[in-house]
Amino acid sequence: MDTKSADSFVARRDGDFWVNALVGAVVMVVLSWIPFATVLGGAVSGYLQRGTRTQGAKVGAVSGLIAAVPIFGVLVLVFSIFSFGAVAGGEALGVVIFMGITVFALAVVAAFVAGTGAVGGYLGIALRERSNDDDDFGDHGPRTVDSAGEADVEVDAAH
Repeated sequence: MDTKSADSFVARRDGDFWVNALVGAVVMVVLSWIPFATVLGGAVSGYLQRGTRTQGAKVGAVSGLIAAVPIFGVLVLVFSIFSFGAVAGGEALGVVIFMGITVFALAVVAAFVAGTGAVGGYLGIALRERSNDDDDFGDHGPRTVDSAGEADVEVDAAH
């Protein structure tokens, strides 16, 4: 793959919140066999998002929630099968219990994937800040050389 085409892909995704969240969610689903793939997917979405670390955490959390949709579907399917048995047996309390378990399980999954995705998004922005992809100066301004020949780095007030 050509480096220039990869840079242009990243440049085209700059600040596009929903596309970056979707790209991170795809990474999470594809790498779901790896422990903490949600952190990796969140990092990808945060890296593509740019902006502040808070914005990276937000896009990472949304990315995790998008990736959790298939998990939600499986949980609802499994718990609805069990609750169907309770309905067929005339157990109204069983249906209420299984609905409660389903809602609790969905809340736990949502908190986990959103939280780890947010951590990944935060780390993705931090990685982006430290990388030298943006310019030749690594986001620290141009290097100057004083009369003694020692290199000095100018840092702008934003950092």
